[in-house]
Formats: sequence, structure tokens, C-alpha cells
Amino acid sequence: MILTRLPIYFRRTRRISLLALHLAWALIVAGLAFPLFKPARRDRFIMTWSQRLLRVLGVRAQTAPAPSLPGGALLVCNHVSWLDIYLIYATRRVHFVSKAEVRTWPVAGWLAQKSGTLFIERGRRADTARINTEMRDLMQGGAWVAVFPEGTTSDGRGLRRFMPSLLQPAVHLNCPIVPAALHYRTLAGDYSAAPAYFDDISMWQSLMQIVSEPGLIAELQFGEPILPNGHRRELAAQAEAATARLLGVTPADTSPQTPADPPA
Repeated sequence: MILTRLPIYFRRTRRISLLALHLAWALIVAGLAFPLFKPARRDRFIMTWSQRLLRVLGVRAQTAPAPSLPGGALLVCNHVSWLDIYLIYATRRVHFVSKAEVRTWPVAGWLAQKSGTLFIERGRRADTARINTEMRDLMQGGAWVAVFPEGTTSDGRGLRRFMPSLLQPAVHLNCPIVPAALHYRTLAGDYSAAPAYFDDISMWQSLMQIVSEPGLIAELQFGEPILPNGHRRELAAQAEAATARLLGVTPADTSPQTPADPPA
């Protein structure tokens, strides 16, 4: 692809310009057409828009098909970047659970709300009960809900401990838990830190890191669905182990790092 051979300045400028147009398209459709769309058409738009967003940013998605299930499910995945959301959207329509602060982000917060994201106030323990009820209603209706049970992002080379609190709706409804794992690599196939969105990095800095790369490969894999037989803590451990296997790490490689507020 010609963009991979351009100097960084031109590569960034072209991608940021295309991104602005892509966001403008989303704002117009979500603001004017979403109220008129049937749910299936809205879901198709979200998936198609996410696929094109990845291409605009120079990200090549390599994804496996999501498991075919007859009803709702809870998707659990490791968390590296805000790109994770669109990589998953590009593969499977889900409803994400995100921290409440995301709703206040310019453009991205409004679009997240329009796409059906559930926002949780992590500082209020009672808010978990409300979110669990909303998750339960969606899954009972056949929808998939996605959570990042690490509670924050990492650099993508390890896995933090899975927190069990948001797995309770799957236990209550007897819905399967689908483990997933995502990786980001350079075009040569090596590990890439460019998409990692953690520590004190800003959204703009993260975006600049991504669009400055010649290109990125984003891989998404799914594990076998886990039947919710047992306590949510046991299920969290099973889901963590399944995700670790997909990532190619062992439980001994996982690192219990100090949690911070997740970017998404």
C-alpha cells in the first residue's frame, strides 16, 4: 500500500483528514438517521463504519468468526486500546460496558452513547447493580454484551487479573461467557506498542502514535464459550485462563498490576 511508503508527516496528514470525514459521516447518520433505522440496519451501520475506521487508520483487521450462539452472551476480552472497541465492532455487534467518563468525551462519547454503550460510575459500588440489570435485559433479549474484566488497559504483552463483578448477569441468566483475545502487531508481524493506551498518554497522543505507523495488524480470536456453572469468581478465573491461552501466555506470566481508571 502506497501510504506505508510515505513520509510520516504525509501519512499522518492523510489519515487524520480521512478520519475527520469519517467522523463527520458518523455524526450525521447517528444524529439524523439512527432514529429512523430499524435495529438490524443500525447494527450493520455500526459494524461497517468500524471496519472502515480501522482501514482509515491504517489498521488491518485479522479476525476469526465469533461463535454462533442461539441467544445472548457475555463477551470478555483483554484491553489494550480504544481501538479494541472498533476491532470487536468490526467482527460482532455488541453493547460495551464503559466507564462513565467516556460519555463526556467530545464526539467519541456521544457516538458511544448512540451505539448503545452502557456507562458505569466505577466510584459508586451501587452502580454495578444498575449496570448488571441493564446487561441482563440486553442478554435476555438475545444481544451480546462486552466487558473488559481487567478493569483497565495494559501494554498488550500480559494479562491482568479478571474482576468478577460484571459476570453476574451471565450467571443469573445462564448465558454463555465468550472469551476473546486481541493483539496488535507491526506489518512485519512483531509486537507493536503503538496502540497501547495506558499510563498518562492522552487520546491525541495515542491517535498520533497509531497514524504515524506504516500500518498495523490487529488480531482478534475467540475461545470456546464457557457455560456459567459456578460462582462468578470461578468463572472469572476460567475466562482469564482461556484468554491467557489465546494470548499465548501462562498464568505464571500474568502480572497483577495496580489498576487505574480504564480509558474505555
